[in-house]
Amino acid sequence: MPIGTVPITDTHVHFWDIERSDLYWMTPELAEQLKPLRRSFGPEDLDPERRAVGVDRIVIVQAARSDWDHAWWFSLCDRYPWIVAVVGWVDLAAPDVGERLDRSARHRAFRGVRATAENEPDPDWLVRPEVWRGIAAVAERGLTLDLLVRVEHLPHVPRLAERFPELTLVVDHLAKPPIASGDLARWRDRMAALVPYPNVWCKLSGLLTEAGPQPTVEALRPVVAFALERFGPARLLWGSDWPVATLAADYRTTFGVYQQLTSDLSEAERAAVFGENAARVYRLPG
Repeated sequence: MPIGTVPITDTHVHFWDIERSDLYWMTPELAEQLKPLRRSFGPEDLDPERRAVGVDRIVIVQAARSDWDHAWWFSLCDRYPWIVAVVGWVDLAAPDVGERLDRSARHRAFRGVRATAENEPDPDWLVRPEVWRGIAAVAERGLTLDLLVRVEHLPHVPRLAERFPELTLVVDHLAKPPIASGDLARWRDRMAALVPYPNVWCKLSGLLTEAGPQPTVEALRPVVAFALERFGPARLLWGSDWPVATLAADYRTTFGVYQQLTSDLSEAERAAVFGENAARVYRLPG
């Protein structure tokens, strides 16, 4: 269901095979919390849900790190026309990072990689020299860099934006604001510091799981309102974060929440958030 003439694009979907995917983030410490996610999730699970709400196409975003996962994601793009792009993974600190990126770029759906700072023990991992070398290789190839960061990592993002002005940076999940605690002051300050950098975009995604066991539209409203005020609809993208989001709500509910949170926008502004910006950031057809 397009908004106007713009296809609705979900910019943040994960697929994995529980038997084969390298799900490094499913640690023993999180075993009970993540128990509902300990199964395979594929296109056949998502297709009826995205059809029901009118999502026209989706972008696969990295949730595993192996050559097998990359090959599988690319094969899904070949089989399902509504899967239009892959934001994958590469070891940014690897000496042969450029060669690895070039191998992935052989597939038409490859659009970029995700830097998973959240999962690194070093809080300054994102600005380590060897990682910057890998990010430079991403920038040189005109790829997009998604950032899986939290509030503590945000001070590094302006440094990246300045060093690589030609690189499109996407802050996933609005850097996971502490919605459940309500202590948003530091998050607001550090997100505001990103506004002057036009190559930094932000994703309206993953917020329901940050809002506690029973997330509501009103709990998320201050965070989304801040993002809209500071970055504007022209620099925001919507993503479901499915299936991780199912820890808080099903796909249809998740989509409905973001629709409510953006209901005051004009049709043109909603078209930007739910489709046009995705096409720009991930260089999608049409």
